[in-house]
Amino acid sequence: MDVFKDSAAKSIKTVIANKNRQVMKNRMRNHFQRLQSDINQILDDINFETGNENAKLVHPIIDELKALNFKMIQLTEGLDKTFELFVVGMGNYGKSTLINALLEQEVADMDVRPKTWKVDVYDATLSDDTCLIVYRDGGSEHRSLEETKIFLEEEENKTKRSRQLVKSELKKVLSELKTKEAVKETEEYLKKEFLYQSDVVEVRWPINPTYLSKRFMVVDTPGLVQENLSGDTIVSVQKYYHQADGVIWILDATKLASKKSKDMVNELEKSLSKIGGKTDNIIAVLNRIDLVRKNGGEEAEQKVLDEANKHFGKYFENFICISAKQAFNGIMKRDKQQRSESGIDSLINAVDANFYENAQKVQLQSRELSYKQIIREVTEDSYIIKAYMQRLRKEQEEYIERKESIINRFNRIGQNYKSEFENITSSFLDSVEIRVNNHAQVLFDFETDREREEYIKDYLFCLDEFQTKLEKFHKFWLEEIVTSMNQLAAETVFTEYKHIDPEAINKMFKEINMMSKNNISYSLDSADIQTENLSLASGAGIAAIGGLIFGPFGLLLAGITSFLGVNKGIAKLFKSGNLKRKLNETIQRHVKDIKKSILDDLECKNKEAKGNVLNEFIQSFQMLHGPYESSLKIEKSLNDLYKAVERPIIYPDIKSLIVYENKKILA
Repeated sequence: MDVFKDSAAKSIKTVIANKNRQVMKNRMRNHFQRLQSDINQILDDINFETGNENAKLVHPIIDELKALNFKMIQLTEGLDKTFELFVVGMGNYGKSTLINALLEQEVADMDVRPKTWKVDVYDATLSDDTCLIVYRDGGSEHRSLEETKIFLEEEENKTKRSRQLVKSELKKVLSELKTKEAVKETEEYLKKEFLYQSDVVEVRWPINPTYLSKRFMVVDTPGLVQENLSGDTIVSVQKYYHQADGVIWILDATKLASKKSKDMVNELEKSLSKIGGKTDNIIAVLNRIDLVRKNGGEEAEQKVLDEANKHFGKYFENFICISAKQAFNGIMKRDKQQRSESGIDSLINAVDANFYENAQKVQLQSRELSYKQIIREVTEDSYIIKAYMQRLRKEQEEYIERKESIINRFNRIGQNYKSEFENITSSFLDSVEIRVNNHAQVLFDFETDREREEYIKDYLFCLDEFQTKLEKFHKFWLEEIVTSMNQLAAETVFTEYKHIDPEAINKMFKEINMMSKNNISYSLDSADIQTENLSLASGAGIAAIGGLIFGPFGLLLAGITSFLGVNKGIAKLFKSGNLKRKLNETIQRHVKDIKKSILDDLECKNKEAKGNVLNEFIQSFQMLHGPYESSLKIEKSLNDLYKAVERPIIYPDIKSLIVYENKKILA
């Protein structure tokens, strides 16, 4: 009876575990597909808003959304695909040789091979001469083996040439950069505009079916230690680890104390700690053990194992000693002794025990870790979409502030020149009225119309003095308008880079320009601002204003003297008291005409200047983000993305599963 109970309990436990995994798998699939659908909708919305607009900063976001969407597709497909076994290591630790030994054929180039930008998957399901190339946005294409090799060689050469050239030129310009911000922006600019980065993320290669390849897809990762443009070493583990179902982690048995080895594992632990992950899907391998044995036998091997536990024991439960070189030679030459001594069979047995027998469980755990890693990356402030969304929000606020400042500045200019002009004309008319009232009778003393005309113009009206004031006034405010226009245009435009001038950098890179992508980075050039119609203070404008005074005044004065005459009719006009009134009314009408002409002219120029600045300002924003109204919708779409990625995966209630399965079994 106890045996029956134990068997039943074990059966229930197994059924519940299997059922739980199946429910988890379905929940994951539904969650990934829902998120994929959300991303597709966001992509459609953003593409609709950008249309044919420049929106330079939005296009990389669209590309990243496509890449994120592809990751969701990979996660979904990964729930049902063949177990993927990633081989991870640095440089010349024998990674390619080990892969060839595991697959029992030479598939990975053991000499020179691209190592910086893709993963290689060895797929026994592909036909002999067919490779599958997978791109960053999820697109893919089949090519022949030879075509694929040629294509990848070209991609690698483009990458190497552009990198060498950019690094070389960066050294030349670094001495000219005064701040850390300028150095950082220069690196970003060079990388974005000139550094060739292949869109290929994965290549699947055809191989012959073998024991291991029938059970697993073996994946070769790029070198995990790279240099940035400044020559600093960057360790990148999580980018590939979190794509894996299982991992073979290679350490060099002859260099266990290597700083890079420690950095690599530390970086993995740091990454895992942020998402609550473990390293229990990793098999640690100590390669080149043949060299250790050669120098010290079994005692040296044990010493290496002790050292491995000392440095890496907290990360890996145990270590398998192998010689990839011995293994490959033994397999290819069918030398059983070499194969046996190499340790390759111990590794294959460990892979079977750890991964094949628990494949579904390990895959589900790996997919969950992969998803957590993706979400962690997406929610970091440095992530391209998050960083752009923060910048967009800030610059949307600045857009409103800057637009208001432009409008307010020119409105104040208009108010100020109107107020000043009112003071000038009022003062002028007041002084004219005083002189006319006190001295108009002197006109009787002149015998000719010419004398009377000159007296009115030069003394009663003082037109020369008035003209000088008007010229000075007009010139000052035209210059003020143009100066404000240039200043505001420079202060309010939006630029991609805050601390560098891309155009100046472009001039320094004549060679790079031959390789550059279409560089449409926006930079303000004062020569582009439409000022030619505003610079009227340089002769032509003053002449035009002078015409407003002397042309009409000439006709006016002729009319006045003709009307007054030189006979005794003038005495009659004076006696009736109309002479002074006529003179004051005449100058007031004329000043009113002049006032309208000058203020209309300044108003036109002020409006034109404001329009120019607003146009430059609006265009600069559109160059980066698209039209302002569209940018608001883009920001909302990106905000929706973060709401979507924050949704948790809802897993089944274990208690409910137990009750449900118990009822089924007992029934």
